[in-house]
Amino acid sequence: MDSRPPGDARLIDRPVVFTTRASELLTRTVGTLTALTTADLAEGYRILAEADGPIPLEGADARLGGEGRSARLLAMGLAHVLPHDPPVLAAAAPVPALEAALAQKQHDLNAQYDVVARAQREAAQIRQLADRQAQEASSHRLARVLTDSDDIAALSNTIGTAATEEHLTLETFRYDLPLTESSAQPPTAASIARGVRHRSIYETGFLSDPVGSAIVERCAAAGEEIRLLPRLTMKMKITDGSQALLALTPTGSSVALHLTSPVAVDALRHYFELLWQEARPLTAPLSSAGTLDERERQRLGIAALMRQGLKDEAVARRLGLTPRTVRRRISELMDELSAETRFAAGAEAQRRGWFDDTGAQARDAGT
Repeated sequence: MDSRPPGDARLIDRPVVFTTRASELLTRTVGTLTALTTADLAEGYRILAEADGPIPLEGADARLGGEGRSARLLAMGLAHVLPHDPPVLAAAAPVPALEAALAQKQHDLNAQYDVVARAQREAAQIRQLADRQAQEASSHRLARVLTDSDDIAALSNTIGTAATEEHLTLETFRYDLPLTESSAQPPTAASIARGVRHRSIYETGFLSDPVGSAIVERCAAAGEEIRLLPRLTMKMKITDGSQALLALTPTGSSVALHLTSPVAVDALRHYFELLWQEARPLTAPLSSAGTLDERERQRLGIAALMRQGLKDEAVARRLGLTPRTVRRRISELMDELSAETRFAAGAEAQRRGWFDDTGAQARDAGT
């Protein structure tokens, strides 16, 4: 005779039945299981939990909507087999199911953390080994000439990848092959997240070319600080003030110089800073723009871009105007500035202080 009190019936034999009142409980349980496991597994649990009762173990996968789904539910502790004849499959109650899923997720995260921790230790050891090798090599050779185009391209693509502080670039508008958007090497998201500062100076010719303009825009969108000069004499890249890649030909694709000499790299970095001070930002700063109407902002923007040597089409793209509007505004500016050429107009606008903090006041004063 069974001596257990009536309320002590075996829960394992009692199927989980979700009434209308309990639908919210099931919905929230399935949602949490989706986050902890997979959508497929959570869906299998839902189907099993909403069944009228335990389902035959044989053929359960077909009922649950996927091959091997019943085995996965059992392995995760989201279901159990009742010792009936034949055996049947029942859903675990919501709380035990979530506890089992949480325990498994924690186990998986701990395992992933161990993998990351081991990889970090290994990366540190590899970095130390690489640094020692680099130091040994640099003690004998502080500069090496690269003549293999693949070696040059590989180093050009990777020299800034491991930067920890800054990556500097001079980019001329000279290439051996037609320029494509894939030619761009924007900063990686990981590099920006590490706080690396990427600064580049481009020739203004990029903005006069549709592909070149797209490249500059893509790099700027990735977080690169960009300035422009009408002409650069060479291509160059500098990383963390410790190494530099210097083109020895106009395009830099056939012969380049890789420098690790602190003295040489520091001199090239100083040269870059001088150019950076001379170069103009991608979008010319108009500090008094807040006090100007839209037409005046356009006029100052056109004048600034004219001074950088951009053509009408490039100016139009930068400011979102039509070429016809740009040409009309340029004609008005040249008349206002009494300039015979576009260059002279830009120089006169500079003399009048249009690009300084006091530009608006100087213009209004008619200086």
